[in-house]
Amino acid sequence: MTDNHFIEKFKSKSDRELERVAMDSKSFVFDARYAAITLLKDRNYDSDIINQVEKEYENLVKAQQKTTEDLKEQDQRLIRRIRQIPIKKTGKYGLKNGNELQVRRLNQDYFQIRIEAFRSELAPVMICRVKDDSTYSCYPFLYLKSILIFGFGGTALTVILAYLGYVENEIFIFSLPLFVTIGFQLLLMPFIYFIILNFFRKRLRKK
Repeated sequence: MTDNHFIEKFKSKSDRELERVAMDSKSFVFDARYAAITLLKDRNYDSDIINQVEKEYENLVKAQQKTTEDLKEQDQRLIRRIRQIPIKKTGKYGLKNGNELQVRRLNQDYFQIRIEAFRSELAPVMICRVKDDSTYSCYPFLYLKSILIFGFGGTALTVILAYLGYVENEIFIFSLPLFVTIGFQLLLMPFIYFIILNFFRKRLRKK
């Protein structure tokens, strides 16, 4: 609570006013109430509300520590699971909505995560980098397999059709499938990233 901006704001209040702030949990956020008892203690003011708010603070810190420990344990569980996947192999996990979470281990520390669903071949993926036994980072990435199939494959098909006279013989037309595939993934990337991250954590963190 060293950065509590309410302390400076409340310095002009009287002891009674500070006591009322500390007691009013409905009208004031906890930081404001804690600032009030901090000023009262500095003034050597004697009130039962000081002990009550300090007890709330202790319980709040304990709850935050418990949440942090629980999340760390869940992350450790997730990392243990994906580390069981052999390099260049894919772990597959069913989801309640009928889709499938696929985790492909690229090398020792990097994993590609995607959701196999209708038209998911056109969607971007998420990359997970494991840093240690309890820490990892994730970021969105292009689905390279999709680019190879639809981008370069579509370009090759366009070249063939142009050679046969079915489409115009222009550079722009030839590169259109590749631009569309990459552009579509870039457009979906922020939205799909959070969907994959949510399912990744929910599915692999649980016991």
